[in-house]
Amino acid sequence: MTPARRARLSWLHRWAGLITGWFAFAIFLTGTLALFDTELTRWMQPETAVVPANATLTPRAMEHVQHILLESEHTGTSPSFLLLPDTRDPTLRILHYDGHSFVGPVLDPRTGDIIHPRQTEGGTFFFTFHYTLRIPAPWGARVVACAAFAFAVLVLSGVLLHLKRLIPDYFTLRLQAALPRCLLDLHVLTGSAMLPFHILITWSGLVLTAENALPLIHFSQVSASTQQSSIAQAIPQWAPRAPLNTMLQQARSHLGYAPSYVTFDGNETTFSAIQHNSLNANDLSAVFNSQTGEFTGKTTPATKLEDAFYILNGLHIARSMGNLLRWLWFCGGVASCVMIASGLIYYTARQKKHSTSTLHLAQRLNVTLLGGLLCACLGFLLCNRVIPAFWPTRANLEVEGFFCIWACCGLLAIACPPCKSWRILCWTTGIAGLGVPVMDALVVPLAIWGTALHVTVNSLCALTGLLCLGSGRLLSARSRHD
Repeated sequence: MTPARRARLSWLHRWAGLITGWFAFAIFLTGTLALFDTELTRWMQPETAVVPANATLTPRAMEHVQHILLESEHTGTSPSFLLLPDTRDPTLRILHYDGHSFVGPVLDPRTGDIIHPRQTEGGTFFFTFHYTLRIPAPWGARVVACAAFAFAVLVLSGVLLHLKRLIPDYFTLRLQAALPRCLLDLHVLTGSAMLPFHILITWSGLVLTAENALPLIHFSQVSASTQQSSIAQAIPQWAPRAPLNTMLQQARSHLGYAPSYVTFDGNETTFSAIQHNSLNANDLSAVFNSQTGEFTGKTTPATKLEDAFYILNGLHIARSMGNLLRWLWFCGGVASCVMIASGLIYYTARQKKHSTSTLHLAQRLNVTLLGGLLCACLGFLLCNRVIPAFWPTRANLEVEGFFCIWACCGLLAIACPPCKSWRILCWTTGIAGLGVPVMDALVVPLAIWGTALHVTVNSLCALTGLLCLGSGRLLSARSRHD
């Protein structure tokens, strides 16, 4: 590569990374947390811990579910879907979309008794933030799709820039060097060490969001007309009249897997099974007549092209993966966040001698969008424990608390010099991270607090808090970042 081409490529990587990096950090951080969205929801609803992990779904519970579905249909509630117990969530959930999130009763699968957990969006909040940034549809998904395209260019340009030193970069990390050099080493190390993961996640996300990246007017018009026609053709009687438990037993025999969820569409009841410990996200489905309970068919085998899409989907969302692969994906997501954050901070640290309005804006956006988002995520978990369990509209209060904390971090970045605001934010985030297990121990009974789920979530929050406190001490000692 000639010096001129390398200079142009470096310019593209630097400026495209500065603009896209803030979006990419939010997408990667919330996407990493969304890998365990089901587990986070269970942690944020400790009342569901009364259901043991090995709880068995009984006919009595299914009869109670069917009674609730018929009552929901009678009151005019939109069609629900049913989440059956599995290894990640042993509870039985009846959910419907209220226009913003999925809500509904939670049942004990052994008895069918209704559990009354606290209202919360739980891990679903991070999942929806990951692909919409909480921007109203369809623009949020389109912004994320465009960010995915730009990030793919960043990955490609970064690989070309460091192609000759790809192997040596695995072993280069000078922690005692000046801050810009240390950040660059960290950026290149996390980028090169996890390069296969970065490419896989970026391009699989690109495939999944390709349609949203084309904001053509006729797409939204077709979508709106489709929704209107579906509403007009909706059958009032969507709840099944045939015994659900009988259809469930037949679905198990037809699919060869235990069904994971059930959907109701007019006169059809569909039992779908997630292929656990698989990279293929193609769910197997068995369809029954809702009135008679007669088996009407199941999913046809996917074509090779469809299988390729489902595998990309499974690799990106990791819904059907085993725990080991999901934890590997989690580590890869953390490495991606570190790579993006170190690259953004490196830019401002490298340019600190040139005091410009662009540099000042970039410094404050780094504080707000990097440190502020992490602080807000921990604050979201804290709000779940601080807000009384049965407070009205507490789910909305948790989300509002998240954005209020994030906004306060932005005000801090505006009011204080970047070096001081970084130190304050590191100490604040560290205290929040350590405060999560403390509040969990105060609010949740000891028998529940000692479960593997609570120990894992609390330990990760405490570890994040300790790392932030260590970073705050390091910044205070060196005082080199403006």
